Amino acid sequence: MLQTFKKKLCKILCSKKKPREVVIVYPFNTKTKELLLIEEYIHHYKKSFWKFVSGGVDKNDKDLITHAREELAEEVALESENLYHVYSAPKIFGNRGTHFYVAENPITMKHPPKNPDTDEILNHKWVNQEQFQKMLDVKELLWDEATMVALQLFRKYK
Repeated sequence: MLQTFKKKLCKILCSKKKPREVVIVYPFNTKTKELLLIEEYIHHYKKSFWKFVSGGVDKNDKDLITHAREELAEEVALESENLYHVYSAPKIFGNRGTHFYVAENPITMKHPPKNPDTDEILNHKWVNQEQFQKMLDVKELLWDEATMVALQLFRKYK
């Protein structure tokens, strides 16, 4: 009974962290029709996952495209002159708002910033649409909104 009371009291008094919005960046080579994926070890899950360059929007003084540029630089040491917004998923049903960007023909940075994240990038690879689909088929990638946006990018650059 005391435990139930504490939970109810905490719901009322405890401050809740507002879920951060997220940016997802797709480095895309328009000549080879390939998309860059990263394998990241996420300490919270004690597991690695193949995923897209992404990060939380955690700096109030910066806009979304600046966050996207920073994630691209920090996670994979790339930059692109052609980075632009593709789609935004609204925050519904408790999900975080997600903003999707494509970085066309990115190049390697000479002096990339240090990645402040505690999770580790273990590997990365460029994949074409066929390889991407195979990763989905064997469940190396999860079907979600981010993979559907990636599939749309493959269609766009076909």
